[in-house]
Amino acid sequence: MLEKHVEAIGGQKANMEIKGIQMIGTFAMPAMGLGGSIDIKMAAPNKRVMAINVEGMGAIDQGTDGKVAWTTQMPGTPPTMLEGEAAEEQIEDADFYARVKPREEYTSAENVGVFTHDDVKVYKLKLVDSRGNHSEALYEVESGLLRKQSFKETAESTTFSSETEFNDYRAIHGEVKMPFQLEILSGQFGQTITFEKIVIDPEFDESDFEAPGSL
Repeated sequence: MLEKHVEAIGGQKANMEIKGIQMIGTFAMPAMGLGGSIDIKMAAPNKRVMAINVEGMGAIDQGTDGKVAWTTQMPGTPPTMLEGEAAEEQIEDADFYARVKPREEYTSAENVGVFTHDDVKVYKLKLVDSRGNHSEALYEVESGLLRKQSFKETAESTTFSSETEFNDYRAIHGEVKMPFQLEILSGQFGQTITFEKIVIDPEFDESDFEAPGSL
Protein backbone atom coordinates (compact mmCIF):
# COMPACT_ATOMS: atom_id res chain seq x y z
CA MET A 1 0.00 0.00 0.00
CA LEU A 2 2.86 2.36 0.76
CA GLU A 3 4.32 1.82 -2.69
CA LYS A 4 0.88 2.43 -4.23
CA HIS A 5 0.76 5.77 -2.43
CA VAL A 6 4.13 6.74 -3.91
CA GLU A 7 2.75 6.03 -7.39
CA ALA A 8 -0.45 7.95 -6.55
CA ILE A 9 1.55 11.12 -5.83
CA GLY A 10 3.51 10.88 -9.05
CA GLY A 11 6.11 8.20 -8.43
CA GLN A 12 9.58 8.34 -6.91
CA LYS A 13 11.44 9.37 -10.06
CA ALA A 14 9.25 12.40 -10.82
CA ASN A 15 9.24 13.54 -7.19
CA MET A 16 13.02 13.27 -6.90
CA GLU A 17 13.48 15.48 -9.94
CA ILE A 18 12.13 18.33 -7.80
CA LYS A 19 14.79 20.07 -5.68
CA GLY A 20 12.75 22.69 -3.86
CA ILE A 21 9.19 23.74 -3.00
CA GLN A 22 7.58 26.87 -1.54
CA MET A 23 4.10 26.59 -0.02
CA ILE A 24 2.18 29.80 0.66
CA GLY A 25 -1.18 29.97 2.38
CA THR A 26 -3.20 30.67 5.49
CA PHE A 27 -4.07 28.96 8.75
CA ALA A 28 -7.07 29.22 11.03
CA MET A 29 -7.70 28.05 14.59
CA PRO A 30 -11.39 28.98 15.07
CA ALA A 31 -11.70 27.72 18.65
CA MET A 32 -8.93 30.09 19.73
CA GLY A 33 -9.89 32.95 17.43
CA LEU A 34 -6.50 32.81 15.73
CA GLY A 35 -5.46 32.99 12.10
CA GLY A 36 -2.80 34.32 9.81
CA SER A 37 -0.41 33.52 6.99
CA ILE A 38 2.05 30.68 6.51
CA ASP A 39 5.06 30.41 4.19
CA ILE A 40 7.03 27.15 4.03
CA LYS A 41 10.25 26.77 2.06
CA MET A 42 11.81 23.34 1.57
CA ALA A 43 14.91 22.24 -0.31
CA ALA A 44 16.70 18.93 -0.80
CA PRO A 45 18.12 17.15 0.98
CA ASN A 46 16.84 18.38 4.37
CA LYS A 47 16.39 22.13 4.55
CA ARG A 48 13.11 23.67 5.69
CA VAL A 49 11.98 27.00 7.11
CA MET A 50 8.47 27.96 8.13
CA ALA A 51 7.35 31.53 8.74
CA ILE A 52 3.97 32.02 10.40
CA ASN A 53 2.42 35.41 11.01
CA VAL A 54 -0.26 35.24 13.71
CA GLU A 55 -2.60 38.18 13.26
CA GLY A 56 -2.38 40.56 16.19
CA MET A 57 0.36 38.58 17.94
CA GLY A 58 3.47 38.44 15.76
CA ALA A 59 5.70 35.99 13.94
CA ILE A 60 6.66 32.38 14.59
CA ASP A 61 9.78 31.13 12.84
CA GLN A 62 10.92 27.53 12.69
CA GLY A 63 13.55 25.89 10.55
CA THR A 64 16.64 23.86 9.88
CA ASP A 65 19.55 24.16 7.48
CA GLY A 66 20.12 20.42 7.77
CA LYS A 67 22.71 20.85 10.53
CA VAL A 68 21.06 22.92 13.25
CA ALA A 69 17.42 23.68 14.04
CA TRP A 70 15.57 26.57 15.67
CA THR A 71 12.06 27.59 16.68
CA THR A 72 10.05 30.46 18.18
CA GLN A 73 8.43 29.45 21.46
CA MET A 74 5.80 32.20 21.45
CA PRO A 75 4.58 34.58 18.72
CA GLY A 76 6.58 37.78 18.59
CA THR A 77 9.53 36.44 20.60
CA PRO A 78 13.02 35.72 19.21
CA PRO A 79 13.70 32.18 17.97
CA THR A 80 15.96 29.89 20.00
CA MET A 81 18.21 27.00 18.99
CA LEU A 82 16.94 23.47 19.54
CA GLU A 83 19.20 20.84 21.04
CA GLY A 84 19.30 17.07 21.43
CA GLU A 85 16.32 15.00 20.33
CA ALA A 86 14.22 18.08 19.51
CA ALA A 87 16.81 19.28 17.00
CA GLU A 88 17.36 15.80 15.56
CA GLU A 89 13.62 15.29 15.08
CA GLN A 90 13.18 18.58 13.24
CA ILE A 91 16.14 17.86 10.95
CA GLU A 92 14.85 14.36 10.18
CA ASP A 93 11.34 15.70 9.55
CA ALA A 94 12.83 18.02 6.93
CA ASP A 95 13.91 15.08 4.72
CA PHE A 96 12.73 16.44 1.37
CA TYR A 97 12.11 13.04 -0.21
CA ALA A 98 10.75 11.15 2.80
CA ARG A 99 7.26 10.78 1.33
CA VAL A 100 8.59 8.77 -1.62
CA LYS A 101 10.99 6.59 0.41
CA PRO A 102 8.62 4.53 2.58
CA ARG A 103 11.05 1.63 2.99
CA GLU A 104 13.48 4.03 4.66
CA GLU A 105 10.81 6.00 6.51
CA TYR A 106 9.04 3.01 8.09
CA THR A 107 10.40 -0.09 9.79
CA SER A 108 6.99 -1.74 10.11
CA ALA A 109 3.69 -1.53 8.20
CA GLU A 110 0.68 -3.72 9.04
CA ASN A 111 -2.55 -3.58 7.03
CA VAL A 112 -5.39 -4.16 9.52
CA GLY A 113 -8.30 -4.02 7.09
CA VAL A 114 -10.65 -1.94 4.96
CA PHE A 115 -12.76 0.80 6.54
CA THR A 116 -14.85 3.77 5.41
CA HIS A 117 -13.61 7.35 5.84
CA ASP A 118 -15.63 10.27 4.48
CA ASP A 119 -17.68 7.77 2.42
CA VAL A 120 -14.50 6.45 0.78
CA LYS A 121 -13.08 2.95 1.25
CA VAL A 122 -9.65 3.10 2.89
CA TYR A 123 -6.99 0.69 4.07
CA LYS A 124 -5.89 1.24 7.67
CA LEU A 125 -2.17 0.68 8.24
CA LYS A 126 -0.39 0.53 11.59
CA LEU A 127 3.02 2.10 11.05
CA VAL A 128 6.26 2.38 13.00
CA ASP A 129 8.76 4.88 11.63
CA SER A 130 12.55 4.85 11.85
CA ARG A 131 12.44 6.88 15.10
CA GLY A 132 10.06 4.43 16.75
CA ASN A 133 6.95 6.60 16.44
CA HIS A 134 3.67 4.73 16.15
CA SER A 135 0.83 5.89 13.93
CA GLU A 136 -2.25 4.72 12.05
CA ALA A 137 -2.71 5.84 8.46
CA LEU A 138 -5.68 5.70 6.12
CA TYR A 139 -5.03 5.23 2.39
CA GLU A 140 -7.77 5.29 -0.24
CA VAL A 141 -8.30 1.79 -1.62
CA GLU A 142 -8.84 3.00 -5.18
CA SER A 143 -6.38 5.86 -5.54
CA GLY A 144 -3.73 5.02 -2.93
CA LEU A 145 -3.72 8.59 -1.61
CA LEU A 146 -3.01 9.17 2.08
CA ARG A 147 -6.12 10.68 3.68
CA LYS A 148 -5.30 10.69 7.39
CA GLN A 149 -2.45 9.91 9.78
CA SER A 150 -2.86 9.68 13.55
CA PHE A 151 0.09 9.47 15.96
CA LYS A 152 0.26 7.71 19.33
CA GLU A 153 2.61 8.31 22.24
CA THR A 154 3.20 4.54 22.49
CA ALA A 155 2.06 1.40 20.70
CA GLU A 156 -0.31 0.67 23.61
CA SER A 157 -1.93 4.13 23.67
CA THR A 158 -5.66 4.13 23.04
CA THR A 159 -5.77 7.83 22.13
CA PHE A 160 -3.89 9.90 19.57
CA SER A 161 -1.57 12.78 20.41
CA SER A 162 -2.09 14.36 16.97
CA GLU A 163 -4.05 13.71 13.79
CA THR A 164 -3.73 15.18 10.31
CA GLU A 165 -6.21 14.94 7.44
CA PHE A 166 -4.83 15.44 3.93
CA ASN A 167 -7.36 16.98 1.54
CA ASP A 168 -7.62 18.59 -1.88
CA TYR A 169 -4.79 16.80 -3.67
CA ARG A 170 -3.75 18.62 -6.83
CA ALA A 171 -1.10 18.11 -9.49
CA ILE A 172 1.78 20.54 -8.97
CA HIS A 173 4.31 19.24 -11.51
CA GLY A 174 3.27 16.72 -14.15
CA GLU A 175 1.82 13.78 -12.21
CA VAL A 176 3.30 14.91 -8.88
CA LYS A 177 0.54 15.67 -6.39
CA MET A 178 0.36 17.34 -2.99
CA PRO A 179 -2.55 18.12 -0.63
CA PHE A 180 -3.56 21.78 -0.61
CA GLN A 181 -5.42 21.53 2.70
CA LEU A 182 -4.43 20.04 6.05
CA GLU A 183 -6.82 19.56 8.96
CA ILE A 184 -4.73 19.14 12.12
CA LEU A 185 -5.92 18.15 15.58
CA SER A 186 -3.34 18.29 18.37
CA GLY A 187 -4.68 17.73 21.86
CA GLN A 188 -7.85 19.80 22.14
CA PHE A 189 -6.85 22.30 19.48
CA GLY A 190 -7.64 22.07 15.80
CA GLN A 191 -6.39 24.09 12.89
CA THR A 192 -6.84 24.22 9.15
CA ILE A 193 -3.97 25.06 6.83
CA THR A 194 -4.95 26.00 3.27
CA PHE A 195 -2.27 26.51 0.65
CA GLU A 196 -3.11 29.04 -2.03
CA LYS A 197 0.06 28.43 -4.02
CA ILE A 198 2.73 25.74 -4.23
CA VAL A 199 5.76 26.74 -6.30
CA ILE A 200 8.12 24.12 -7.73
CA ASP A 201 11.88 24.79 -7.74
CA PRO A 202 11.77 28.48 -6.83
CA GLU A 203 15.04 30.41 -6.83
CA PHE A 204 16.00 30.31 -3.17
CA ASP A 205 18.89 32.34 -1.77
CA GLU A 206 21.37 30.49 0.45
CA SER A 207 20.42 32.90 3.22
CA ASP A 208 16.82 31.65 3.12
CA PHE A 209 17.84 28.61 5.15
CA GLU A 210 20.32 30.21 7.50
CA ALA A 211 19.59 30.46 11.20
CA PRO A 212 18.18 33.89 12.16
CA GLY A 213 20.84 36.52 12.83
CA SER A 214 19.99 36.65 16.53
CA LEU A 215 21.24 33.08 16.92
